[in-house]
Amino acid sequence: MASILVDVDGTLIDSYPGIRAGFIRGMEALGLEVPGEDFLRKIPGPPMRDSFAAAGLSAAEVERAMQAYSDYMSSVGWREFTVFPGVGELLKGWKALGLHICTATSKSERFARLALEDAGLMQHVDFLGAANHEVGRATKIEVIEYVLAHASPVHPLMVGDRMHDFDGAAHFGLSSVAVTWGYGDEGEWARATHVARTPEELDAIVRTHAAH
Repeated sequence: MASILVDVDGTLIDSYPGIRAGFIRGMEALGLEVPGEDFLRKIPGPPMRDSFAAAGLSAAEVERAMQAYSDYMSSVGWREFTVFPGVGELLKGWKALGLHICTATSKSERFARLALEDAGLMQHVDFLGAANHEVGRATKIEVIEYVLAHASPVHPLMVGDRMHDFDGAAHFGLSSVAVTWGYGDEGEWARATHVARTPEELDAIVRTHAAH
């Protein structure tokens, strides 16, 4: 059966409140000005270190900011999310169809597992593909490579909300689906093979992919 690689932040859960607050904690810990909301809205998706660097922090400052961010996320930040409507039913239906479900997220393994377990979604996931900075796995390409190497997915389809998901899939010659309820925009969605604007549209795309 086909395998579905699913992003987490912006695809399964709306984790922006916690991520935003954690990023602000990181900036404030260094006494730096917090970027505007347009910048903050694009934080979910890429590795957090990249977002701090994009805000102008040096390599040493990034590590200090990451410590404050991780401290916040470890305590309350990881809980500050909601599950997007319909995604729980989608995962349950795909499992009933016999699909192999893997995550492919730049979220750390620890926080990804905590959030998915708390959301009641981990029970539908066959393989947790996530970032692990300690072993040098941070970018979406590195995460997808890890999933392909260790989960042995068959006819995989990448589902996500940001250009990192679609470009990462294209790097390995995989098809992708952009979901519009996350943090991307029209320009990013255009990089995906398919676009799903509702859970029903996503379900139809996944089922068509699985049938071929």
